[in-house]
Amino acid sequence: MDKTKITRENVVEAENKLFSAQLVSNVDMLDQLLHDDLIAVAPTGQILTKEMDLNSHRAKTMIIEDASTEIDDIKIMGDTALSIVTMTAKGKMVGTPIEGKFRYFRVWKCFDDTLKVIGASFMQLP
Repeated sequence: MDKTKITRENVVEAENKLFSAQLVSNVDMLDQLLHDDLIAVAPTGQILTKEMDLNSHRAKTMIIEDASTEIDDIKIMGDTALSIVTMTAKGKMVGTPIEGKFRYFRVWKCFDDTLKVIGASFMQLP
C-alpha cells in the first residue's frame, strides 16, 4: 500500500483480517491491526484499550461462536479511513450469552504502510 493513499480495497482487506482474527482470537494478528494507543467505547460507555481487548481474547472471556459481517460504509480522508460495519453474532462475553446485530464504527490510520485501528465504538442494534 502506498503510504500516501488508502483505498477502499485496503480498508476492506483490513476489516476482513480483523474479523478473521476476532473469530479465532488470533492475538498476534489483533496486535498487528490495533494501534498501541487504541481507544474504544463499549455499549456500556466503558473505555477500552488495546491491552484490554487483547487480554479478553487471551483469556477467552469473549467467544464468538457464529458471526458474519457487512461493511456498510467507508470514508477515506488522506491517511485515515472511517468504517461502519454491521456484525451479526452469537457468542459469550464473560460467560454471558450474547446474540444479535452490532454496529461498529472504526477509525483506521496508515502507519508505515500498514492500516491500524486507532479508535472504535460499537453498540447492539435493536
